[in-house]
Amino acid sequence: MGLATLSGFHGEALALELGDGFDLAALTTHGIDPKVSDYFRSAARFREGVQVVGLRVNGVALGLVDARFDYQGQLCFTRGLLDKAGLRVPSTVLQAGVTADQACHDFLGEFPATLVRLRPSNDEVSLVVPTQSFREPQWEAGNFSQGGTAALLNYDVLGFDNQGRNDSSRFVSAYTEAGFNLGNWVVRSRQFYISDNGRGSSEHVYAYAQRDFAPLQSTFQVGQISSRSPVFGGLQLSGFQLFPDGVSRLGSANDVVVEGLAHSQARVEVRQSGVLIYSTLVPEGPFSLTGLPLLNGTSDLDVSVIDMRGGKRSFVVPAASFGAQVPVAPGFDFALGKVRETLLSDREPPVVAMGSGTWGLGAGTALGFGLLGTDEYHAAGGTLSRVFFQRVSVAARHNVSRDQVRGVGGTRNALSLSSPVGAGVEVNLSATTQSRGYRDVLEAGASARDDLDARFHRQYTVGLSWGGPTFGGFSLSYSRSEQFDGQGAEHVFASWNQRFRDVDVALIADSQTGPSRRRKRRYTANEELPSEGVSVRLQVSVPFGESRRLTSFASRRNGRSDIGTTLSERVNEYVDYEVGTERDLTDRQQAVHGRVDVMPRYTRVGAGINRDASGTSYTGQLQGAIVAHEQGLTFSPYAVQDTFGLLSVGNVSGAKVETPQGPVWTDYRGFAVIPGLPAYSNSHLEVQTQSLPKRVDLKNGTQTLAAARGSFNTVEFKVISARRVLLTARDASGRALPQGAPVFGEDKAFLTSVVGEGLIFLNDSQPQQTLRVEMPGSTKPCLLQLNLEPEPSNEKLYETASATCRAL
Repeated sequence: MGLATLSGFHGEALALELGDGFDLAALTTHGIDPKVSDYFRSAARFREGVQVVGLRVNGVALGLVDARFDYQGQLCFTRGLLDKAGLRVPSTVLQAGVTADQACHDFLGEFPATLVRLRPSNDEVSLVVPTQSFREPQWEAGNFSQGGTAALLNYDVLGFDNQGRNDSSRFVSAYTEAGFNLGNWVVRSRQFYISDNGRGSSEHVYAYAQRDFAPLQSTFQVGQISSRSPVFGGLQLSGFQLFPDGVSRLGSANDVVVEGLAHSQARVEVRQSGVLIYSTLVPEGPFSLTGLPLLNGTSDLDVSVIDMRGGKRSFVVPAASFGAQVPVAPGFDFALGKVRETLLSDREPPVVAMGSGTWGLGAGTALGFGLLGTDEYHAAGGTLSRVFFQRVSVAARHNVSRDQVRGVGGTRNALSLSSPVGAGVEVNLSATTQSRGYRDVLEAGASARDDLDARFHRQYTVGLSWGGPTFGGFSLSYSRSEQFDGQGAEHVFASWNQRFRDVDVALIADSQTGPSRRRKRRYTANEELPSEGVSVRLQVSVPFGESRRLTSFASRRNGRSDIGTTLSERVNEYVDYEVGTERDLTDRQQAVHGRVDVMPRYTRVGAGINRDASGTSYTGQLQGAIVAHEQGLTFSPYAVQDTFGLLSVGNVSGAKVETPQGPVWTDYRGFAVIPGLPAYSNSHLEVQTQSLPKRVDLKNGTQTLAAARGSFNTVEFKVISARRVLLTARDASGRALPQGAPVFGEDKAFLTSVVGEGLIFLNDSQPQQTLRVEMPGSTKPCLLQLNLEPEPSNEKLYETASATCRAL
């Protein structure tokens, strides 16, 4: 017998309605006491009061809701019910409640076409409503959650410890971002600390406060900022700026991808405008970085791949190659502030004012223009972007500058094109050129002896990708830079991959030639190693089960040949590991390595070890965030964004909730951090019911939230800790209570009826509870006294107990 049958009886399934009453003979045949007909005389109905029911609107299940019913069992359209269903709230009230939330609104009077279907036997209410009764989406109506107060600390700590036979080295880097949200204001301070063999240094990225202004559809930012003008390159300023709201989502909305090949486990650093914006550990082999927190869409990316022995390879990703991958919102941009660094250490940093505007000129076309100036430097620029045939994206930028100190001027031009050319082929092209006399603000006042000839003269990039089921996928990226001193650099990355049944085969080639100089004002790292030429890697990956893979490779670089095998497995959603061995065929040396990544719900930890002929090296990484709020401290395994929140699932520990940033788990108090919410958009949060204790039910396992940028949001998932009991009841003589006998609670409310063999199933009971059973053929009821354990088991769906029904 299923739980649905045991859970109770409302008269709908077993009673046969005849006119205004019930067929008493039919009730007796089914073993049900005819006295039940007094309760369900009019028809199957819900009990008076508030009941937890499933809500369905126009065929869509919306979860559980507190529904209120009147003495006739009719549905009351309370504000909570209307909010849950997403329906308009009528101004007319049929029945006033004790509070405004309990009032019954005249929804049927305002929308008479509505159909209400009550299914008491299934604990469900189904509504069929006209489309005009639905509310407008929150983001269209502008009803966004506002305000809230919380502080945060994001952290990302990397560590290397190399114990060689002849020498040893140690490297530690710590990235932190601290701040708080208050009244839609976002205050952040971001910094890096680096310790290289005991020599420590710190690097401050920024410290600012920002807030959106809806009437202007713009964001105001003040402090140590990075300019975001779409016309000029990014500058590190101490001042303020106002920019279109859409640009503030640059860091998370861009589709810029950085690809490369690591010859061993390595650290990858990405800098933009001289600022370290990203650092991470990558295993040996190809890597792809996405979702980089770009400071702007107009400055190149300098990428360094640093292995555990200190070897360093670098390449540049020109900003012109970003193309349409970095969105720019129409609007006006203005910034005023003092430059935080210059090329000349003996020069007072200038005060800069810049402004630009971007206008949409019909579908797919945007035009921008801007001006920038200091006391001794002036620049102007324009941008034009156009989408042809809904497929071909073209963007152009032109800048002119005038350095008053040196009396020189020049131009810089950038052009990018992106287009699918058919048959699965997509091409991306870009070119950037600048004249010898062109200066940016940081270079103004510098002479030829300041190494300006090491600047690029021309930059070109080519990207090609193609994919098909027969020959697999192929991608190629090529970049070339030519300097004014005649030197040049090239970087090529190509890959091909194909799946044969469940076996993945990949061929990767990486080549870098030429010098990779950098300005000493920006970098304090050691000099670059000489170019390593061409590297080729063939990789074959074979699955063993659903989450285990064996990967073998053969690589060739600089006259050195290596082969290796790695076993990797994702044990569960918390743990994955990798172990492998590698052999240098040239020097006939063996190496072994291992790595494990753990996410114990509230942080992320990675650890690795590598042992070869030259020594042993260890790596480690710790990532996550801490949020301080009114209820205390809550930990997160993900970095917290500008707009975030806190959710609670009663006081249930370990409940898994899906958020826009990934799954999170509640702590011992039932709280979990929502690490990021897209501003001015609907976000869906959903509790995974499988992670809840079996005795816990949710009133609503899914919630939708629309948050304003900078807000701190609290979301509560209300739980019902139901204590289900399967009771075996007998009378004083030891006989099982008769089937169909009605069971009532202490308040004389009908609860359920006795099923076969004296079984009574209670959906929710108390440790000490008295039940009243109406015995057939008797005018006096008998009483059942429940004596349950004080604390129920969370791992059982229901408890079992026995009791004797004693006559009054």
